Amino acid sequence: MMARIGFGPSPFRRCATVLAAAALIGGIPPSASVANELTLTPEQIKQLDIKLTDVGVATKSIVATLPATIIPPLNTRIAITAPFSGTVVAVKVLPGQTVHQGEPLVVLASRDVMEAVVRLKQAEADLHAAEAIARRQRQLFDKKLVSVSKVGEAESQVEKIRALVSQSQRLLAIGDIKLNADGGYSLTAPKDGRVVEVKAAPGVALQAMDAAVIIDTSHELWLQAQLPGNMIGAVAVGDKIELPNGDAGKVISVGIALDPVTRSTMLIAKIPASPEHISGQTTSITVVKQSSSKQFEIASDAISWIGGKAHVFIQTTGGFTPTPIVVKGRTAAIATVEGDLRQGQKLAVSGLAQLEKMMSGE
Repeated sequence: MMARIGFGPSPFRRCATVLAAAALIGGIPPSASVANELTLTPEQIKQLDIKLTDVGVATKSIVATLPATIIPPLNTRIAITAPFSGTVVAVKVLPGQTVHQGEPLVVLASRDVMEAVVRLKQAEADLHAAEAIARRQRQLFDKKLVSVSKVGEAESQVEKIRALVSQSQRLLAIGDIKLNADGGYSLTAPKDGRVVEVKAAPGVALQAMDAAVIIDTSHELWLQAQLPGNMIGAVAVGDKIELPNGDAGKVISVGIALDPVTRSTMLIAKIPASPEHISGQTTSITVVKQSSSKQFEIASDAISWIGGKAHVFIQTTGGFTPTPIVVKGRTAAIATVEGDLRQGQKLAVSGLAQLEKMMSGE
């Protein structure tokens, strides 16, 4: 194909022949590494449709690009449970709705809560009677009409009944419920938040401690990703991450143990709230660090793999020179590299396959 375009003998092949001959007479060691310029005229570059891009100074060092899932932060997603079994009478909220602390979420009719209220009232009445008896016994003791053991018995009974009252009060306070006049109760929001899921429905029976509503109490979001084991030392807490839409966050946790199946560890990052980010959504993150003075930023499409090593084709006055580089990190669009480059140099980003063929003498 190249002969039809009119390139003539490969410039790389001519140069290689000269080097081989020189090596035979002892002028150049056979292992010498020489950057061979591929001679191309402007017309030939146009025929090959070779596009160019600039070499830039790296503003950041790309460490890794990883698939990730958006998750709610730990302890900010709360399940509102029914402390007493009962039947759902009404649901007051819908998914996505904003709720405020103390606002009713679900109304239940419950025989268990009615019995708990009755037990509490009975225990309170018994406590009042026991306290009266204890006071009377103390008065009689002061008049030396009863023994001290009678006073002790009366006061012990007071403490026993007071414990029953306290237990009944704590039971009715579980889950910040609100007792209704008809004997039922309402589940209320413990904090301001947003409804994620409503598990209850009118007419459905809930058992004790079943979750009825789930709410998020924070607008903050986290990202969870699998970090390959060979990169554990390259990523640290506090490193910056970038998302495809331009938002940025930071790494807040890096695991120290590898999963035996995936051979990776857990990475968690914190990102700002945004209408574009939804819990459960999949995305990708790019972990970045501060770049060094030796690093450059180039288009990922400019990288060509020759002999298993990364190269770029630098434009010269007479064509292109293949130059080896070290890829420190890359995304689909850009790459952070090190090598014998200078800011402002032009690199080929298309037609790389043809340039590689020219290097092989085709």
